[in-house]
Amino acid sequence: MDKIYLQDILPLDMLSKKGKVLLIRHYHKDLNEMLSKGLVEEYQSFQRQRSFREATYLVSFLGKEKNTAMLYGVYKIKGLLEKNDLPNYSDGLVRFCKPPDKIVDFQLQLEELTEFAKFKNRLIIDWVVPRGWYNTYGRVQNKPVIRILPFRFVSEFPGLMNIKISFSELKAIVETPDSHEEWYNSLTRLQAVYLIQYKKKGLLYVGTTFGKNGLWQRWESYAKSGGTGGNKRLIELRNSDSEYIQHLQFSILEVLTRTADKSYCIHKESLWKEKLGTRAFGLNEN
Repeated sequence: MDKIYLQDILPLDMLSKKGKVLLIRHYHKDLNEMLSKGLVEEYQSFQRQRSFREATYLVSFLGKEKNTAMLYGVYKIKGLLEKNDLPNYSDGLVRFCKPPDKIVDFQLQLEELTEFAKFKNRLIIDWVVPRGWYNTYGRVQNKPVIRILPFRFVSEFPGLMNIKISFSELKAIVETPDSHEEWYNSLTRLQAVYLIQYKKKGLLYVGTTFGKNGLWQRWESYAKSGGTGGNKRLIELRNSDSEYIQHLQFSILEVLTRTADKSYCIHKESLWKEKLGTRAFGLNEN
């Protein structure tokens, strides 16, 4: 079967007729955290290499395992700021990068091309060049397309006891069950004792399920209620922290059988509350 290449999906040949196209693969050690905080666009806009000065378009990728890369966006470079016009990093980005050097650094003025947004976080390629973190289109090997992920795809199902997801990941999963069929099938087939961690302060909340659609049904209620599930303590926490949902992590403590009745599920939930001390030191009231 013939391979499909990046230029078969994105019209890079057409863009290259209008100006230089630069492909960039981000692989910062804190990339996922920067991504969760919405800092990647600012991060990629600060550069110092000459190639970026000469480029008209930027095709941006996030580095993944085994030299693969996921499309982050296609941008037009409308200009740049440098020297006395070069801004400082935002307070959020400062902790991840050394301050910009006003002598050699510059900031690209980027405009994302919305016509390619449907491939964002979905198109995965083989970067091909093992060490190069940026390439000029036309001077590199063809980059094979490995996969196009389903709409709003988060991740492959990792196994029940390996689940560790953020609120934004949970919301994307429960809102797109067709794109996460294995997640849906697995979580509707069981009852469970689950854990919510408020990572900002290390506070824990233990809950259980006993509904018709098991853990999926309960976690869906968190996704639809802004991460509270109707719980009083969690509502109070959300009201006191505007970034509340950014600090939530969902996982499973114990898998229970699909037929486990309400009293058994509550009994198991109570044991975990005692083990973890979530009544005295966490977010459980009872």
